[in-house]
Amino acid sequence: MTTREFQLLLYCATSQPDAGRIKKIVQEGISWQALLELAQQHGVRPILRQTLKSVCWDSVPQTFQRELEHFYRANVQTSLLFTGELFRLLSLFQQNGIPLVAFKGPILAESVYGDLALREFSDLDIIVHDADVSKAEDILTAWGYQADFPDRDYRSAFLSYQGQYAFRNKQTGFSVDLHWRLSGKGELFALSTEKIWSRLEQVTMCGRTVLTLAHDDLALFLAAHGTKEGWKALKWVCDFAELLRKDQNVDWLALIDRAEKSNSCRPFLLATFLASTLLDAPAPQELIDKARNNTAVRALAEMTQRRMLRTTPEGEFRQFLNGLNTRDRFRHRLWPVATLLTTRTVGDYQAMPLPKALWGLYYVTRPFRLVAKGAGLLVRCN
Repeated sequence: MTTREFQLLLYCATSQPDAGRIKKIVQEGISWQALLELAQQHGVRPILRQTLKSVCWDSVPQTFQRELEHFYRANVQTSLLFTGELFRLLSLFQQNGIPLVAFKGPILAESVYGDLALREFSDLDIIVHDADVSKAEDILTAWGYQADFPDRDYRSAFLSYQGQYAFRNKQTGFSVDLHWRLSGKGELFALSTEKIWSRLEQVTMCGRTVLTLAHDDLALFLAAHGTKEGWKALKWVCDFAELLRKDQNVDWLALIDRAEKSNSCRPFLLATFLASTLLDAPAPQELIDKARNNTAVRALAEMTQRRMLRTTPEGEFRQFLNGLNTRDRFRHRLWPVATLLTTRTVGDYQAMPLPKALWGLYYVTRPFRLVAKGAGLLVRCN
């Protein structure tokens, strides 16, 4: 089910690549253009470049050497600029007495990969206490950021279920996702957002101290985030694999206990299985066996690998159905279905714009809109 180019990408994406396997598949012949397109699709161009340079750079056509080098230099510059912006935001929030935690983006690159330039990212992710969201919005707005949907009442009504708002600075090009929860409404999650604050860790970047998620909390988050996104990008598997490789002192068996108690075991086992089978990550054998003996996890892993080769995105309905299969128990699938039926979204407003005083009617009209939308999908499929 894998192309030769994707197999080579997997060989290159691990932090401890097998030079013999890489040289063999390169000597047998590949499409370099297809390889670069896959690397771009999966967000792993910096890792691909690093591995090829250390193993078989002379075998890479000069055209593609230049393309990879050009991207690497641009990515280094982007990473440094985003890091500088993160430091400025940290200072602004501290001056206003608002605790702030950074995760993903540059902090993940530094704490897990040990190199800002080895991970692609395009925005900053920060989390604040629920009570500080309004103040945080004011700070971002004063600093030149604008919300994707500027009206606060509109955001609260149609976007708050996501637990985050997106902000863009058109002048600088920076994007910030402002979180107050680590998961959206209706999602089973092994992490309590309130409890992460007592377990935060400090990471030193460029001489600055930044608060971020504890590594055991980060492992649970990365597993949940990758599963929610369907593991469409290999870089999310790389994140988890690098964490497994880096943090041998993490009690991984205790983490699976936490996941089981929160009824979110499948995402954690799926992340472990993908990282170990695709990227040879050093996961504890007990976890690997537990994942391999779980038929649902094996089926999800096979589906994920097929999805990684897709060049066109899955539809929203298919993504939703796939997400249901990641639930540990059948009854837990009812929660996202109920959330889907009762949560107002931007799509409801766009389908039928109503004045603010009547926004409450969307709770009534939404189920009918979804039924009509589903009927339309069935007609097109037939």
